[in-house]
Amino acid sequence: MSAPTQPTKTTIVTEALKRFTNGVTPTATDITRAEDYGLEKVKRDIMGVGKAWRPLIRTVYDITKVGVAQYVNPSDFEKNASVGLMSGTHTGALSAVASTSAMTLAADENALQREVEGKYLLITSGTGVDQARQIDDYSATSKALVLTLAFTTLPVITDGYLICDSIKDLIPITNERYEQYEYPGIPGTPLRYADVPDDTLGKLALHPTPNAVFGLRRRYYADLMKIDTSIDLYNTILRRWANVFEQGVLVWKLGEDDDRYETQNAIYQQFLSNLLVTDLDGYQKPAASA
Repeated sequence: MSAPTQPTKTTIVTEALKRFTNGVTPTATDITRAEDYGLEKVKRDIMGVGKAWRPLIRTVYDITKVGVAQYVNPSDFEKNASVGLMSGTHTGALSAVASTSAMTLAADENALQREVEGKYLLITSGTGVDQARQIDDYSATSKALVLTLAFTTLPVITDGYLICDSIKDLIPITNERYEQYEYPGIPGTPLRYADVPDDTLGKLALHPTPNAVFGLRRRYYADLMKIDTSIDLYNTILRRWANVFEQGVLVWKLGEDDDRYETQNAIYQQFLSNLLVTDLDGYQKPAASA
């Protein structure tokens, strides 16, 4: 059985415009305008009714620096879901790289097979920095390993690594507590984090300030308005929420001047309400009135 066709922004807005014109194929100009304005309005509507969308959770890795407490948020960041501190005792530099999923640890690495397999290999410096993958197979004799999933960026020889033994979730605190009571300059192993706003993306602030090199596993809710349209996540969202996007673009078009607007907008608002129930973390459906 063949898989269903993946919807695209063009197929979604085209279908919405056909519904508007009762089946007439829209012009290229109308399609472009609907993509640039109609679809973007639907994204704004979705982000307006909620911020913590489960399908928009992304995971990135970062490396701490000794004495540095604050780290810039990802470019599509909306809200933190969790922050895990990654640590381990086995570190070094890669001695060989065969591919994005096969490489060799330092020649003097003394980790045993059981200390490596199943753990995360975190690249701490160099070309492949800020990547982590689980180790599927390791030879303590040759120091060669195979990852369960390939790195996105190919590391190179001499890139630093850490075999992650532990990922400990940090405790979220308010920015006010971080600034007023937690004395951000005190060094140590980070235990807490706060969201620090600024004029752009905001920052993740750690307390205590790192006194060693650690990894950070950051799981966050992305902003639908900012996610890269070339990544798999965007295609997943278009597929998962296609009905919402299509109805929203139709309502955007009807809003210009059409007596069908009120009825179709009511349907659109119901779609958004359904989305809250199925995909928004922390959402509690209002109790039915007596």
